[in-house]
Amino acid sequence: MIPTEFPSLHLRSPDGAHATIALDGGHVTSWVPATEHENRLFVSARSTYGPGKAIRGGIPVIFPQFGAFGSLRQHGFARLCRWTVDGSRTFAGAGRGQLHLSDSDDTRTQWPHAFSADLSIVVEGVALAVAMTIRNTDTSPIAFTAAFHPYFAVRDAFTTRVEGLSGCRYRDSLLEGQMVVEAAPVLQITGPLDRIYSNAPDRLVIRDGARSIIIEKSGFPEAVVWNPGIEGTRSRADFAEGEEQGMLCVEAAAIQHPIVLAPDESWTGTQRMTTA
Repeated sequence: MIPTEFPSLHLRSPDGAHATIALDGGHVTSWVPATEHENRLFVSARSTYGPGKAIRGGIPVIFPQFGAFGSLRQHGFARLCRWTVDGSRTFAGAGRGQLHLSDSDDTRTQWPHAFSADLSIVVEGVALAVAMTIRNTDTSPIAFTAAFHPYFAVRDAFTTRVEGLSGCRYRDSLLEGQMVVEAAPVLQITGPLDRIYSNAPDRLVIRDGARSIIIEKSGFPEAVVWNPGIEGTRSRADFAEGEEQGMLCVEAAAIQHPIVLAPDESWTGTQRMTTA
């Protein structure tokens, strides 16, 4: 849970589904579907919180740069900024929150462009949907990469499977960026992996024992699958020992071909997650 001294937004739908969003980063840290009692998102016991600190887990908002693919710091600055609440309400049986971020003196020193970013979070029943809309408010074109980076809580990452990626080409970061075709009919998670799948289908399924999560995306051409493995958690101070076994990231992303917006143009990317 987010420590109480840090501002957050709490959403609840009439059916009991609820979610919590840290305003620092516009970061969903908790999602509990209706009739359930467990957070379906993983957050490390050693995560840090607050302005300028990246939460380890939940759903980081990645903008305007994915990873280290550019001159900015890892994953850009959106996940480090304080977002403002545009609205929070119950509508049509769901809880909905809207957050906003725009350029500032600080962001322009890192990325010299004017922009407007809106984040929408909707929780209802067994579903959570997140959407971000980026508008170019500058006088010249802007180009960026972006993603939602959800850490899903799983019973055992190394018996978990991901369905829907067979036949997709992927960039394997553990093989120095080598391009590979996914030959397996189902991706079996057996150890560390860090893959960017090109032209990924808009529907993927995580099988976690008897539990499943259906992931649907739009606006994002790629999907990322990541687990740091044992050495990956040991080498990161904001992971606790053994936490690699309880998490798996399956992300909607736009990485290999940056999104380009002319002045006053906008783009929207969404990721919807449903338990089954």
